[in-house]
Amino acid sequence: MPGPEIAQYGLAIFAVAGLIYLVDRWMKNKSENELTEVVKNNTKALENLTTLIQVNLTRQEAKIDELLERARR
Repeated sequence: MPGPEIAQYGLAIFAVAGLIYLVDRWMKNKSENELTEVVKNNTKALENLTTLIQVNLTRQEAKIDELLERARR
């Protein structure tokens, strides 16, 4: 009687498909977490760069003001 054998094959196929689905979801979730971490790191780097640029601009403005004051004397 082929019924029990077909049922076993059906269960095996269902189990393999379920495992493939779970592995696929795990890989997608892992890549999304890595992408989120990369975006956070890039955001921090851009914030640090912006701060550095602002400090340098402030220093340059102070130097320009000093040079203008000297030139006016």
